[in-house]
Amino acid sequence: MAAAILFAVLSALSSAGSAVLQRRAAVDHGETVAGSGWRGAISLVRQPMWLLGGALLVGTFVFQALGLYFGPLTVVQPILVLELIFTLGLRAFLLHDGITTRTWLAGLTICLGLAAFLIVAAPTDGNRVPHPWQWLLAVGSRGLLVLILLLLSRYGPPARRAALFGAATAIVWSVDAAFVKQTVDLLAHSGIIGVLTHWPLYAMAATGVLGTALLQAAYAVGPLAASQAALLIVDPLASILLGIELFGEQLNAGPGYLAGIVVSFVVLGAGVVMLSRWAPPVMTATPAPDAPVRAPAAPSPAEPGPG
Repeated sequence: MAAAILFAVLSALSSAGSAVLQRRAAVDHGETVAGSGWRGAISLVRQPMWLLGGALLVGTFVFQALGLYFGPLTVVQPILVLELIFTLGLRAFLLHDGITTRTWLAGLTICLGLAAFLIVAAPTDGNRVPHPWQWLLAVGSRGLLVLILLLLSRYGPPARRAALFGAATAIVWSVDAAFVKQTVDLLAHSGIIGVLTHWPLYAMAATGVLGTALLQAAYAVGPLAASQAALLIVDPLASILLGIELFGEQLNAGPGYLAGIVVSFVVLGAGVVMLSRWAPPVMTATPAPDAPVRAPAAPSPAEPGPG
């Protein structure tokens, strides 16, 4: 379990580093990219900082997969919310963004809620291999829920629409995490040939693409605070339910434990909402004294990565 926690933390840190470095590269070369189309984009891809961010993005997936190999969804997915706090730290260190005290307090609230969940729930790995009908039921029910959320997201104010898109994205990514776990388990038992000749790898790729598309839609239809809060609250909850349903993962289930789990998630959710609202809304690099002032990019305070 310690290995699962370590790799989950490394995945969150790697994702935060990827987002900050690639945003920094985009800001530093913003005028070139904005003014010259594909040539600007190619110029950006050639920047060492952008490439390092891309390498960290690959590391994000590798660390998550390792975490899911060594431990359950019910541990790995909730820990990934630490990306928010890591992003704040990297923004303060690399971009010199001003992070207010209340923002750090929101991050501390997230850490307390997460720690309380892991201590009270004490998640344990399951030993169940899901049957095809269990996969069909789990994926079909989540697919129907995503469809309902997307239909509801066609109406209402921007904040409501963004939150619904964020929730839909979270459900898709929770299913993707389940496919990742099934894929790494298959790799351990059947090798690379077994992975390439079975469906989980391709299902994982499909849900990853779908989740990324839904995330971009969430950013486009409404405020980031709404979509980010919904995404980061729903994702661990949906992943926990899938871990229990598919892989037989277990949590402490007595009345007192259940009350503690609910309270811990309320605290964690409150921290996510506060951090989404209070984090610096614009990620900019500190310009050199004689450098021209560029229009800032329009990024997230702590853009979550996939998973």
